[in-house]
Parts: sequence; C-alpha cells; structure tokens
Amino acid sequence: MAVKSTGIANPFEFGRAMRADAIVDREEELRRLMDAVRNGERLFLIGPRRYGKTSLLNYMQSRLESDDVIVLKYDVEKFETTRLLAQALLTGAVRTLTGPVGKISALAGRQIQRFFGSLKPELSYDVAEQTWSVAVLGDRRSEAPSLPLLTDVLDGIEAMAASQKRTVAVVLDEFQQLVADGGVKAERQIRASVQTHQHVSYVFAGSKTRLLTDMTTEHARPFYRMGSSLFLGLIPRAAFAPFLTEGFEARGFKVAPGAIERILDLAEDVPYSVQRLAHRCWDLLAGSPTSARTLTPVFVERAVERIALEEDPAYTQLWLSLTTVQKKALSAVIGTGGRLLLSKAVNDQYGVAVASMQKALKALTDRGLVREEQALGDVRLRLEDPFLATWLRIARTA
Repeated sequence: MAVKSTGIANPFEFGRAMRADAIVDREEELRRLMDAVRNGERLFLIGPRRYGKTSLLNYMQSRLESDDVIVLKYDVEKFETTRLLAQALLTGAVRTLTGPVGKISALAGRQIQRFFGSLKPELSYDVAEQTWSVAVLGDRRSEAPSLPLLTDVLDGIEAMAASQKRTVAVVLDEFQQLVADGGVKAERQIRASVQTHQHVSYVFAGSKTRLLTDMTTEHARPFYRMGSSLFLGLIPRAAFAPFLTEGFEARGFKVAPGAIERILDLAEDVPYSVQRLAHRCWDLLAGSPTSARTLTPVFVERAVERIALEEDPAYTQLWLSLTTVQKKALSAVIGTGGRLLLSKAVNDQYGVAVASMQKALKALTDRGLVREEQALGDVRLRLEDPFLATWLRIARTA
C-alpha cells in the first residue's frame, strides 16, 4: 500500500551529520570547544559513536569560520595512510593560508618552500576545479616513517600561522587511529611537536573512550595533562523529550503519555538511535489515517520492531558469527543492563565461567558490539546498537 506524503519533511535526522537546528542541548560542549580554539588550547573530545560528535564538530567549524578562524578538520579514518592525511593537511593549509586564487601561485610557492621545504612539496593547480593541491614528495618508499612526516606538516602550519598572525585550529576526528598502531612511541612524537606550538590550537576527537581516557589520564603516557578533556555524554531527557514532542506535535500528531519516554527507553538514550526511532515513528504516523495519528507507547514498540526486522539479515549474520559463549555474554549484557557481568550470580545464571565471560566480553568490545560506559562511579557495558536487543527478543520467540 502506498504511503501518502504529508508534504512536510521529517524533522528527525540520523545517518549523517545533523543540521545545527537539529542538535539538541550541546550548547555547553560547543562553548567549551570554541573557547579552546580561541585560547590556543589542546582539547580531547571523547565520546562514543552515535552521540553526535561529528555534528558538533561541524557546527563548531561553521561558527568559527564565520569569525575568520581557519579550521583544518579531517577524519583520520578516511585516510588509508598517515602520509595521505599529512598531504591533506598540507593542501588545506596552503588553500586557506596563502590568499586568493589569483595571487596564490607565486605566494604559495614561496611560502611552501619557506615553511615546508624539507618535505619537497609539489604544488599543482586544477583548472577545472580552480583549486590547488600539494603532493608531498620526500621519501616515497613504503617503509619510510609517515608519522614524522605528519608532525613536520603540523610544524609548518604552526610557522605559517605565526607569520600571518591568524587563528588556526587543527581538528582530527577519530584521532585514536593515529596512535593505534604506533602506541606510546607515536604519542611521544605527536606530543613533541604540538606541545611547542603557540599559534595553532588542537582538537583531538575520538570514539574509543577507554583508549582515549587511558591516553590522557595515565601519568606515564605522553598525552597526560597535555590538554583538557571534554567527555560527550548522553543528552539529558529533560532536553531531549521536549525536542521530540515538539517534532511530532508541530506536524499535527498527538503524543500520548509515556510515548516519548518509550522512545528514549528503547533507544537507550543514544542520540543516533533516538533520532532513528523517532524518524521511523514519524514516517509511520504520516502514513496512517488522520484519526490514528497518535504516538502511543504501543505504537513506538511496533516501530522499533519494524526497524529490527528491517535489519534482520545483518543481525542474523552477526549473531551466527558469534561463538556460543559470546552469544551468552551478549545475552547477559542485555539481561543485566550490563552490570556485574563477572559476578558469580550472573555467570551461574548464564552458564559461563568467569574467565570465559571475561574473554567473550572483550571479543564483543573489540568487534564494536558493546562498549563500556562510566558515569557517577558506575561502570557498565551497553550495546552499541540498542535495537539488537529487540531483534534478539523477536528471534527467540519466532
């Protein structure tokens, strides 16, 4: 049956960086980020995936650039090698710090040689796109170390910023990828470079919360106290609930008591999942008869079941890839709310030895199926995708 269009766009966004007006209750985090950049600080933004980190960084970038701040923002995971990331940073610096295109050829050539001469850069111009790019030559052997290349680029950006007296920020999203392979040695190399910079601020953002927390809080680690940390937590329900209610009621839908709370419960308050479930509910309501356009707790439960069934092939493949012990461990995470998973009572309940449970939980964490959450002295494991719990319930009763 065809779904009738209401002619009004669904207000709930997911699966992409959100518009500024769709970001809920992140004013304090935005202020901290912008202040850190303007004050030339080094800030670590730490938050799980699907919490809106990238959207927040994009909003920060647009706000700062409107104030004539140069923001060089890159997602580390998008680059196959550190060399390619270094080249992108260098190109971005040349494009933004050397002036208009009409003057760039001579000026850029001089400045590149002045600040990046040791890297043997090669400047080229794309006539069709009217953009400049820089290829880093240097030593192209595959075994040549690429992290020192990156730090050389960062040193050059610092020198350019100082010469032009410009406010410059380097923002590296999923920063932990840079040091995942190089370990403490890589941390030392990066710190040795950026700790001397006075004209470039840094935002190191990442979703591996345990890794980044250890990196910034352990006394023996190079990044210990190199900068401040900002942890991106869940959006308080006191802010999220009115936003969701307004999104439904502004389109003429009625909202029954408990319906919004049910969305938040089933999505476990994870911003991405909340927006996805609200989006699905909105679509289903829009396709319902006018007399039935009321959001109720039961309606929400049916909507989340629709999402789970739509993901059935992926969830089934994932479930079949787990060992028996891993399946039990995942069930324990769901059944206990992720708490006391190594206690005798829980291990007896799910028929798993403590050592086996510990190993299985690590495997689930490494695969990105569960994550550790620490708050107010409490530690628990949570599903990365809360809708997996709904699918598992449906699969067990089918």
